[in-house]
Amino acid sequence: MLHWTEQFTTGSRELDYQHQTLIDNINDLETMLALKSPSRHDYASMLGVVDFIEHFAEKHFACEEHCMEHFRCPCRELNKNAHAEFLTLLQQFKNRNLTEGFPHELLIQLHATMKQWIMEHIFQIDSQLKPFIKGNASGADTTFLKLGENTEPA
Repeated sequence: MLHWTEQFTTGSRELDYQHQTLIDNINDLETMLALKSPSRHDYASMLGVVDFIEHFAEKHFACEEHCMEHFRCPCRELNKNAHAEFLTLLQQFKNRNLTEGFPHELLIQLHATMKQWIMEHIFQIDSQLKPFIKGNASGADTTFLKLGENTEPA
């Protein structure tokens, strides 16, 4: 299980909340994967969690990329590239699932990769936002980053 620590904070309550939501869903998937004899319904639920992670990540990535642009974080291009890689990873999983069926091992591999990716990404890239947000008096409140809202500057 992944555990949120202060090391992962970005300086934005909203981005940190979004990261925690992603982590909670990755943890939910881990709990589901521990089932001894998963049913078809269990597998459908697992795929539902993967779909949620994908859709939530797409929206979160847009918010985070906007924040990095707004605060001119030097790792913003690295961040965009990493996001694209993560979404590609999920798409590859979906494609394999369609062609190979639903082998339990495939989902276990996806979970392990997502778990490792999210920890490394938040710690190594996203946390680099903190000094830029904290150093900007108007940047302490990044409520313009709420999911589903317009992320264009006013």
